[in-house]
Amino acid sequence: MFRPTGPRPAGRQVRWPAAALVAAGLLGALPPHAAAVPLVTTQYARVSGDPGAAGIASRVAALVDEAAPRIAPLVGANDLRPIPVVVYVDSRQFRSATGLPQRSTVVGLAAFPTAVIHVDGTGRLASVEKVVPHEVAHIMIWRAMGPAFGELPLWMHEGVAEYAAGERASQVDPVTLEAVGRGESLPIADLDLALRGSDRPQALAYAEAASIVNFLVSAKGPGVIAELLAAAREQGDFPAAVKQVTGWSMQDLEAAWRVSVARRWRWPLLLQSPVLPFGLMLVIFIAGYLRYRRRRRRREQQQDQDW
Repeated sequence: MFRPTGPRPAGRQVRWPAAALVAAGLLGALPPHAAAVPLVTTQYARVSGDPGAAGIASRVAALVDEAAPRIAPLVGANDLRPIPVVVYVDSRQFRSATGLPQRSTVVGLAAFPTAVIHVDGTGRLASVEKVVPHEVAHIMIWRAMGPAFGELPLWMHEGVAEYAAGERASQVDPVTLEAVGRGESLPIADLDLALRGSDRPQALAYAEAASIVNFLVSAKGPGVIAELLAAAREQGDFPAAVKQVTGWSMQDLEAAWRVSVARRWRWPLLLQSPVLPFGLMLVIFIAGYLRYRRRRRRREQQQDQDW
């Protein structure tokens, strides 16, 4: 979930199994969890939580230790101080501590300006293996951007976090292309608004944001994310940063991304279509029928000649 201290609220919910596994984002400052006690401290993590959460705390710390040094260079962050994390073994306690509605499906939050990660450790909606890297990415973006944190559009925040969590093109691009085929895809200019919404448009917005970041990395190399963040930090203008780093305007970026998705995934999706077997059967039937007609015509012509 993404709820910064400024006027840009948004949310991340678990809706689609592939494109929206992780509920994640940014929150304003939260009160400390009253029952939280220090549990595990490692090179990159400082995990606290309920006294009975030691097991999940160790898993979370190991995930932070893997993700932090991997994601930091991806986004151009130099600050590798331990990241504070609070884990919860009760979903209701997690929602109560973070101020979320009790029916919320959010399972991970990065709170700012405290830069603390809150994790629902029950694993009922999404595993911590998916949640933690996503949240670590938000922390690292915060550290890389500094006071210019708000210059990034919400879709770039979430797209980078999804990319860092392992949402690769093979998982998100088919979702995007299916939406294009149904006429339901979202223009880049509408992604931030959709990410603040709920249900299907929000899940599709996450898929598209991850797809765009995957495309940028594929087209310009893995260093493009750090370059974009640095340019946005220096210029205070994300579209100008995109132009400086990639040579594309935002309209050019969107057009190139859509062409790339369609080119790469049209045939794989067609082959997976449930209509394909029926289409093939129809083609085979028509071909067989035409062959039968030709053979019958030849026989009739042969009989006429015999007479």
